[in-house]
Amino acid sequence: MTIVQRYILKQFFKYFGMIQVVVFSLVVAIDYLAWISKFLAAEYNLLDGVWFVILRNLGIIVMMTPVCALLSSVVLFGLMRRNNEVVALKGGGISAWNLMKPLAGAGMILTLLVFILAETVVPVALNKSTYIRMVEIKKRNIQTTHGNNIWLRHGREIIYIKHYTIATKTLSGVSITRFDDDEFVPTRRVDAATGVYNGRSWSLKDAIIQEPSTSGGQRSRYVDAAIEMRGVSPDDLGSVVKEARQMSFFELWNYIHKMEKEGYDVTRYRVDFQAKMAFPLLCLMMVLIGSGIALTRQRHEGIPVSVGLGIGAAFLFWVFYSLCLSLGYGEMLPPVIAAWAADVVFLCAGGLLLQDIE
Repeated sequence: MTIVQRYILKQFFKYFGMIQVVVFSLVVAIDYLAWISKFLAAEYNLLDGVWFVILRNLGIIVMMTPVCALLSSVVLFGLMRRNNEVVALKGGGISAWNLMKPLAGAGMILTLLVFILAETVVPVALNKSTYIRMVEIKKRNIQTTHGNNIWLRHGREIIYIKHYTIATKTLSGVSITRFDDDEFVPTRRVDAATGVYNGRSWSLKDAIIQEPSTSGGQRSRYVDAAIEMRGVSPDDLGSVVKEARQMSFFELWNYIHKMEKEGYDVTRYRVDFQAKMAFPLLCLMMVLIGSGIALTRQRHEGIPVSVGLGIGAAFLFWVFYSLCLSLGYGEMLPPVIAAWAADVVFLCAGGLLLQDIE
């Protein structure tokens, strides 16, 4: 690696680190202010609240890495153009393509870093923040098992939910066991195949109720009418159901196959599984686009123009990426296309920009 390439890499990662710190600090500060009233109401320690907000927002570092990479390359080459460094290097026989080579390597490093963080640190942090939010702040005794089965306690009842679909607000495999007020003895059990939220409570359908009979045994009866289940909101269930970003690559893969075998719809998880592979590569695409924007601008246009174009490109990226994922969740696009479309489109856009860098 030449001295020039080392210089470019050093400057790139310096600006990248500065932008990431500023963005993450702003996100944490804003989110903390939004949560501070809840901390006070729950009598939760405000310093512990800072740690909670950091944990729940660690995923922002991963999500913002492609955008920060784009802006870092724009700022790097914008400053080099303003200081006539690009002109001097080109005059010394170094082409713009050679200037970009170290940034391509930086893009690959960031791709690997994003994948590692998304597989290790982020799932642990999100699961920990979920536990703090539900148990220590909201004081709710609710949790999930490894397979996303939900257990919670409401009054004298213990509720088990085998599967909860966030998009449609439907339950599958519900079991409610009620216990005696004085002794820990079950007095009633309700098993329902499905449940749907009607806006006020959950309506359980196709239920079997088991109760003690007067003769000392158990009496079971089938109820085809809807049975209400109160005390549990969709927000409570949605906050504890593991999202794809809370699972590692192989954990998500195994979960998808397990749920498919049991007959559940896993379209959303299939889209997220493809996105786990496609998203890190956007770091490389964004570095190419940012370099193309900065190196194709005229010197008199200045850094603000390049940064403005970079922010505009980042905005278009998020809109297009989110739109594609939404179409995939709605089964209007296959999971592979929904997740990889942004990579392909922005790779082509970067290629078009780089045609004129010389």
